Amino acid sequence: MILLLLAVPIVLVCYFLFPRPTLFALIVVIFVAAVVATYVYLQQSDRNDSASLVVGTSKGTDGCLDPAKPVFVQFTNGSERQANVIRFRLLAKRPGFSIEAYSDYLTSYKIIEPRGTYGTCWALNHYRGLETLPGGPSPKDLEWSVEISSVDFASDN
Repeated sequence: MILLLLAVPIVLVCYFLFPRPTLFALIVVIFVAAVVATYVYLQQSDRNDSASLVVGTSKGTDGCLDPAKPVFVQFTNGSERQANVIRFRLLAKRPGFSIEAYSDYLTSYKIIEPRGTYGTCWALNHYRGLETLPGGPSPKDLEWSVEISSVDFASDN
């Protein structure tokens, strides 16, 4: 903001002293800023489109024999790019209820190839644990789901 406050008087003084070169320089600066903004926008929209093709699901406790890791989560990379990092939220609700009984933010660093799938069992955070809930439900008593927060893809280089 301070730079903008300093730039405006400088541009005005230059305009009154050298109108034609100042207008030319101003047009060049605006053009370069527009090109950079368009490039950043297209990069971001491409990343968001690819990230929407990565899907996370949970089958609850199906397939998890280790009681320390009771919830199965599966990721499917439907994009044409390799997924390096997936940040997601693991949610549990009691059957027939809309309020979350358990929620935690987790990160998977497993590399998933384009059109690939990866699934594993996840441990629950004991500090947010199910033990604190009334009735002390077990993981198999809840309906589990996954919300993906963000995906980091491999660079195209």
